[in-house]
Amino acid sequence: MRSVQVLTVSLPLLYAGTAALYALSYAGERTPAWSQTARRVLLLATIAAHVGLFGLHAQAHGAFPIQGAALTISGVALTTAILFRLVSLRVPQPTVGTLVLTAVALLQWAAAAFGPVSASEAAPAKNGAAVLHIVVMLLASAALVLSGVYGWLHLVQYRQMQRRAFGRLFRNLPSLELLSRTTRRAALAGFLCLTVGLNVGIGLGHATPESAFSYGDPEVILVMALWIHFGVIAFSGRIPGLNARRASYAALGGLLTLLVAIGVMAFPALSFHAF
Repeated sequence: MRSVQVLTVSLPLLYAGTAALYALSYAGERTPAWSQTARRVLLLATIAAHVGLFGLHAQAHGAFPIQGAALTISGVALTTAILFRLVSLRVPQPTVGTLVLTAVALLQWAAAAFGPVSASEAAPAKNGAAVLHIVVMLLASAALVLSGVYGWLHLVQYRQMQRRAFGRLFRNLPSLELLSRTTRRAALAGFLCLTVGLNVGIGLGHATPESAFSYGDPEVILVMALWIHFGVIAFSGRIPGLNARRASYAALGGLLTLLVAIGVMAFPALSFHAF
């Protein structure tokens, strides 16, 4: 499948190129007039190409194309790019896009570097429950990535204010209010998707006799801890003592934990998932 190979190699470069176009916004008033249209077109074209990659995988074996650690990581990258595009429709956030799309490019590079370039004959998830589980967990992962990124930028902006460093970085980043609000809303979206994904996954684990599912499995414990963690962040505005800065620290810590969870899935011996 030459087309699959070309897309697998090209997508990290396309996402990196899009991030570079977003980075031009740090020039402020000197930002080229053409860059806004160019970054929007390239992002949409890259997302379309990424969707096409999964379409080729699905067509090849007649199954839902998310399988194995590499394609799962690639799915998280695609979903993160799509969610960011939706989040930034009303309020353009080019400086945030630089960081988000750099992270997406790195995720897609990891998927291309360490995984197969084609789906195998053992492609899973032909039943609706399994597909639902995969889709909502991808949405949850993408939302948690965005929550962590916005939380980190909130901390950066807060530090700039403490130092009274009102330079180019301060002027180009969104306001503290927007960053904290988006951090919590993304965490809420991740929490809701994890709620659905966890329950569907547990049901599948109990319904599959050959599954090695156990509530004591480190991966299950880690995902449930993330569910609680991001639930706390989502409702932090109603929890005394948990201000926006502390919620941002928590979101950043949750992002790092999520990356560990994704890494665990890359090693079959450490995961009960049948990739």
